[in-house]
Amino acid sequence: MIRASRVRFVALLAVGTVLRAACGGSDGSATSTTAKQGGTDTTGGDGGAFAVDTSSCPDDATAPIEGTVKIGTTMPLSGGVAAAAFAPVAEGLQKYIDYANQQDLLPGYKIELSIEDDQFDSNKTTPAVEKLIDDTQVNLFTGMIGTANNQAVRDLLNEECYPQIFINSGAPAWGDVENYPWTAGLLPPYQTETAIYVEDIQREFPDGATAAVFHINSEFGDAYNDTFAALAPDAGIDILDEQTIENGEEAPPTAQVNAIASKKPDVVMAVPLGAQCPTFLTELANAKAANPGWEPRVYITATCASTLILAVSGAAADGIFTIVTSVDSNDAANDAVPAVAEYKDAIKGLGFAADGDFATAGVGWTVGELTVEALKQAAASPDGLTRASIINATRSMDYHFQVARDGVNFKLDGTGDPYGLESMQVVQYDADTKTYTDVGDLVTKFEGKTELP
Repeated sequence: MIRASRVRFVALLAVGTVLRAACGGSDGSATSTTAKQGGTDTTGGDGGAFAVDTSSCPDDATAPIEGTVKIGTTMPLSGGVAAAAFAPVAEGLQKYIDYANQQDLLPGYKIELSIEDDQFDSNKTTPAVEKLIDDTQVNLFTGMIGTANNQAVRDLLNEECYPQIFINSGAPAWGDVENYPWTAGLLPPYQTETAIYVEDIQREFPDGATAAVFHINSEFGDAYNDTFAALAPDAGIDILDEQTIENGEEAPPTAQVNAIASKKPDVVMAVPLGAQCPTFLTELANAKAANPGWEPRVYITATCASTLILAVSGAAADGIFTIVTSVDSNDAANDAVPAVAEYKDAIKGLGFAADGDFATAGVGWTVGELTVEALKQAAASPDGLTRASIINATRSMDYHFQVARDGVNFKLDGTGDPYGLESMQVVQYDADTKTYTDVGDLVTKFEGKTELP
């Protein structure tokens, strides 16, 4: 059973604690590069392994895991657009776990995956997680989708000492190793992604550029907008307009896009979310058609830039710029890459693969791959496989996952490097071929930074 102290802990938080921002900290920075937890050095960055403090944990946090490793996660399996968009992620994750068992990648153990449906509703995430702890008795959580969803259970999982790893979100909050040592993210930090767009704009417009920002009115959108606004002046970017859309708003943002079009900026920075991504691109295409000669350089966040979403947008998505960290497995030209060919062969039986979308499932596949790698490293550690050794292995990881681009590793090093993916490639989307073309070189300058831009 979940300890009664959890109820008191959460109640105290509700009264007296303001949670860190969902997608952008108050100052946009990570925690200090030096930390002590219960007298154990967790600084990282000097080649020392991360060691989480377990002095306040229940005994089972350090108890050996034997026979079966039970993995839990929450994802939107029903409830509309989110479920449809993320279905390949869930399938890709399950497929990798099946693959790991078939290949005996974790000798001596069977791996079980349980996915609970939270419908992308953070209010449903806590009961789903509690069910996985109490009824399924999972050993760890991985690949949970959504910033708000993960934040809803971050305190609970850290108090109970359950690894909450490879979160499908790029919120900077996941870099708070001192306060939340059991929580680690997966996706590139949103601020770093924005900084890469700003540098690309500066290269394209060395004499300066005008810009407009369209973003969802949430902490997620604010993370991008605030970073863009802070970096723009030094890059010679003059922001002419800022337009927003409310979280959950489904109506096309016609008025907002028309307002942007009236200013005719050189650049549009777009931060919609989910179903808002294709509707924004459609409205932008309409506005461009109504304003001949206006062809802004459009950057759209990686959260919108799966080829599945862009394919829905059709020609309206043609020419947009975004970032990636993986090889484009939807591009047949990459079938000659052995790792890509092996991955595509492994998932070819899944329904979405028949429709030509291999990339979205790759997110789930990569979560599974990283999770199994963490389990392998934990099992090989002096402590053997425990919940504590799993988070220690995760925070000491330096791993080139199967579909990663050359030069991209998932790398964490305690508090010395709290963000796993910081090297990114700017790409441009071709709607006809549904593939990306690289723009410039892989950006690696942010790798290992302890503070976000």
